[in-house]
Amino acid sequence: MNNDNIFIKQILNMTDDDCDVTDFRVEGHTKYITVEKRSSNQYCPVCGSRLYSKGKITRHPNNPVLQDGYELDITLIGRRWKCSSSECTYTCVDQYSFIEAGKKNIKLVPLMIIRAMKDIHLTYRQIAERYNVSDTYVHETFMRYVSLPHLPLSLIISIDEVYLDISPSEKYAVVIMDFQTGNIIDIVSSRWKEKMDSYWLSIPEEERDSVCFLISDMYNPYINYTKKYFKNAISIIDSFHVIKWINSSILTYINRVKKRYEAEDEKRLIEKNMATNRDHQTIKKSRELYILTHVKWVLLEDSDDVKDNGRRYNYVLRQYLDSTDWIKMYLDLDPKFPQIRELRQLYEDFNKGYIDDPDGASQRLDELISIYSESEIYFFRDFSKTLKKYKQGIINSFIYTTKQESSTHKEVLRRMSNGPMESFNNIPSSFRSQSHGVSNFEFVRNRILWSSRDDSGILGVPESKKEIQTCTSKKRGKYKK
Repeated sequence: MNNDNIFIKQILNMTDDDCDVTDFRVEGHTKYITVEKRSSNQYCPVCGSRLYSKGKITRHPNNPVLQDGYELDITLIGRRWKCSSSECTYTCVDQYSFIEAGKKNIKLVPLMIIRAMKDIHLTYRQIAERYNVSDTYVHETFMRYVSLPHLPLSLIISIDEVYLDISPSEKYAVVIMDFQTGNIIDIVSSRWKEKMDSYWLSIPEEERDSVCFLISDMYNPYINYTKKYFKNAISIIDSFHVIKWINSSILTYINRVKKRYEAEDEKRLIEKNMATNRDHQTIKKSRELYILTHVKWVLLEDSDDVKDNGRRYNYVLRQYLDSTDWIKMYLDLDPKFPQIRELRQLYEDFNKGYIDDPDGASQRLDELISIYSESEIYFFRDFSKTLKKYKQGIINSFIYTTKQESSTHKEVLRRMSNGPMESFNNIPSSFRSQSHGVSNFEFVRNRILWSSRDDSGILGVPESKKEIQTCTSKKRGKYKK
């Protein structure tokens, strides 16, 4: 039992010298541990008189330390004490160093909760059920122990927004990423000018001057950051967002074509009802409308990425079709579709070429601007204006940096883009969805940073409940019966 006594004390982090493990047994899937305080002379801290025991009491604290499939049942046996002086009313019970003050949890529970919060996919409720505590306790514990600072700005930073919908005035949070390491430098609650001015100016000028490249989408305030805050940085327009602009315009045009075919279906329905003297509300979609809806990739994807998986039977069209057949059928639905596909592919080819060759990219971009400006398709003429407006940022995106591969330790060229940022933004978006909305930005920020940083630490001295209180609601009035 002596060896068990020492082992159990180590597991529970029990530093009480006057405690003994008096029982340890396993029954089924439950491990039972009994810890008893030894009787000793106690004195009143108020008047100095001796305390006398009013009998033993038992407690059953929450202790989920043993995560091995067993339930753990701890029984603490102590005493209730009362001052022997007739003029003093002081009473107390035995305390244990490994139990949280005023709680039923052992002191290791908060640390286990904080470790579990590393998994961004776990909700408060799931963690609370795992450790047999309340949702509120999980939230308060995390806020008390975790408050992460922003990381230093790096040579290349990426900026993008993510929809969190914290409040009506703070729907989009700004994420700042170190492009070279993929670490999140910080998350700011809003992209409003006043908020970003205050944030950037709070960072020392020397640190901001160390930034050489700023990657963003075509949001003008982000592009202008290089003039306002980062004097030595150049702006890089993420190539993904340029292609996204084209695809958005193409989708708008596709929807216009769909409406034309939907109108023909509606006309066909009216004619059918007149011929049959019936009042049908719907009619089977036409062949053309089905193709428009399900084969958009013909116009929205890079031609080089289209794979031919052989001829397959389509049960709606009732025929065998391969990729070539789908492409031909789709392009036949509108006279402008072939030209749209060809013009879009020109930019795809441009975007994939000119590796670390911004001068060559600049010359080709001028040619594309000229081609698009003379196009018969209106949105490609608009696209030429967009390319002209953001020309320098697009050209800068063809500046490549080097990265060392972890497997071969060789340096390879890497294009600067917001690709890593777009991948990361799925995490806060997913977190907002599974939380069914978020309202406390500080909690959301720390939770996301805590889950994404490998070397983050907790506060040595946890904050008090009062310090983490963020409630700003109106004070409750008097209760009226």
